[in-house]
Amino acid sequence: MKKTIILLCLVALNCSIAPNSSAQVFFGSDDFDSGSSSKWAYSFRINGSGAINGALSFTNSQLDFSKFAGAGSQFRGWDGDGAGSASRTSASFTTSWVAELTTTNSLAQTGADFGTIGFQIAGSSSQYSAIMLGSNNSGFFLRAEGSGFSAVNAPTSDSTDVRLRLFWDATTQALGASYSFDSGSTFIGLATFNPVSNWSAGAATSGFFFELFGNSNAALAITSGSMFSDNFSVSAIPEPSTYAAIAGLGALGVAFWSRRKIRTAAKG
Repeated sequence: MKKTIILLCLVALNCSIAPNSSAQVFFGSDDFDSGSSSKWAYSFRINGSGAINGALSFTNSQLDFSKFAGAGSQFRGWDGDGAGSASRTSASFTTSWVAELTTTNSLAQTGADFGTIGFQIAGSSSQYSAIMLGSNNSGFFLRAEGSGFSAVNAPTSDSTDVRLRLFWDATTQALGASYSFDSGSTFIGLATFNPVSNWSAGAATSGFFFELFGNSNAALAITSGSMFSDNFSVSAIPEPSTYAAIAGLGALGVAFWSRRKIRTAAKG
């Protein structure tokens, strides 16, 4: 009987800390291996017009940015629940999360030309916070920028398979930007934003859009394989109370196992 009660307590505790899936439609991932745009419900451009002036294409198991002559860009919005519309939910404001994207930029630049590949969160068409891997005539760099925030640049000689990260702390309402050169084993902090205080009133509290982008003002064409992204993901960060519950669950399990061993030894 006591064993049954303990097991029921374990189940109840486990259920109590399980995430509410109906409020987490923005969580998910895409490795781009399928070549499908089904998880990217919409796209837009802020630089150039039409596919010839900027296209993020699902090719070669990655998201590739290319364009013909002239400035161009394309942004693609994340549809985490596959409902056919951009995933913006208030849960992305009230829940702590981490979003990551692996990027490569091998595009050499001259003069005032630049090229960037990265991702951002947005509260409206004019309120955003972004992290990107860029190149200009000085070389390659990591950049964090956003509305109401002074951009931060970090030069780098490594521009292949650089993992970019944005992470949101729902308690402090701070958005951090960092990057990794070793597949995510270690991250280097780049900047911290505060969308609530830097964006216009209410732009953050309704939740965030998640958007990938490629952008360049270079006059020459950008060919496939020069700038691309891979392995996008958005996942939850457990709240401190959840960690405590998990720790309690583990302690309860250890106690049950120890008591069972003692009883077994006594019977022997």
